[in-house]
Amino acid sequence: MGERNVDALDVTAAGEVTVAPRSVRFEALAVPTFRWYWITSWISSTGDGMENVIRNVLVVQLAGATAPFWLGMMVFAHWVPFTFFSLYGGVLADRYDNRKVQIVAQLLLMTAAIAIAVVTIGGVVTTWWLFGLLLLHGFAGAIGGPAQQTLIHSMVGPSKLLSAVSLNSTARQFSSVIGPAVAGFVVLAFGPGWGFLVNALTFVPLLVFLAVIRVKALGARSTTPIGAALRDGLRFVRGRPFIAALIGVEMLGVIFLGHTFNSFLVLFAYDVLHVDVLGYSFLLVASGIGAVAAALYLAYARDRRHSGRFIVAAAMAEMAAILVFAFSTNYALSFLLLVVVGGAAVLTQSLTNTKIQLSAPDNLRGRVMGAYTFGTQGMRVLNGPLLGGAAILFGAPIAVAGAAAVVFAGLAAIVARVPQLKQDR
Repeated sequence: MGERNVDALDVTAAGEVTVAPRSVRFEALAVPTFRWYWITSWISSTGDGMENVIRNVLVVQLAGATAPFWLGMMVFAHWVPFTFFSLYGGVLADRYDNRKVQIVAQLLLMTAAIAIAVVTIGGVVTTWWLFGLLLLHGFAGAIGGPAQQTLIHSMVGPSKLLSAVSLNSTARQFSSVIGPAVAGFVVLAFGPGWGFLVNALTFVPLLVFLAVIRVKALGARSTTPIGAALRDGLRFVRGRPFIAALIGVEMLGVIFLGHTFNSFLVLFAYDVLHVDVLGYSFLLVASGIGAVAAALYLAYARDRRHSGRFIVAAAMAEMAAILVFAFSTNYALSFLLLVVVGGAAVLTQSLTNTKIQLSAPDNLRGRVMGAYTFGTQGMRVLNGPLLGGAAILFGAPIAVAGAAAVVFAGLAAIVARVPQLKQDR
């Protein structure tokens, strides 16, 4: 019998090799704590999906001809805190109770949601109000992101982590199925302010759940000084080309497209495909459908050993679909292409997240995930001005197509420069 290749997904945090089961089901849902966390997180994510749609429609109404610029700046406002605070968020995840860090982050997010609802219902909302409150929203996400990832790991353990990560990613992506559809009806029936208020209420179940549960940490909390702690996490990533390359694969798409592409879907809906707010909402539904399909694949795939090549191929498929979407004038085709985009994104993100977490030791996991968050979320600050500016100069379709082509070429360059990605790992 030949030597068995060991995948990063088959290695526990302690470095022990385990035998992957031949059939992967939704294993993490068998853990009651995670199951309730997943449900309450999905409710919160659905509200967030509503807010994204409502905010984009409101920006178009408020900004008029400068809407492409302001849509890009909203992305900038949300993600610039990740640039400055993601690494620090990783330190918090290693030093403190992840559950308490999450509670603080969720309270800040709820505060931002309530404030947006109040100024909108009060009729004083401006693009600058939205910009400022998104800064608070982004800060909360930056300090809570690494803690969220490590909290999930603590809930389910290493053997069920892929299941938990894919389910958690799907909970967020599935909000693109329910949230936008609900948002479309809410905006038409009640106006954007009440939609923002509904989003604020969706934080309540998750906050209540986090307040009552207790989760045992996988390892001892770090007491390393902050400066040294940050250096330790970065040194770990730099010393492992495979991990650094995986972060780079996600980072390329983040820099040139990121959430600005999602924000631009409202422009494609109105100006290219000529549909109304419901048509726009269901474009976002398409990516959610793809996400669910990808989650089902990860849950039931009979071979867990997805190589670096598989992850890069998924990222390339996403870019190819976006490139064709940029030139599509047919609604049905655009819908199907966004299904591919949503599915490929979940495959790339879930497998990369899991491989990185299981490659990091317990005492460094938060900081390594902080570095991952910095690369894949903190660098999103660039795509707002880049894609927004390009859209003003050349139009949204040309800007999106050019960005997708650049990312595709960059992915090919990463594969050529990092031989480890070509190995069956």
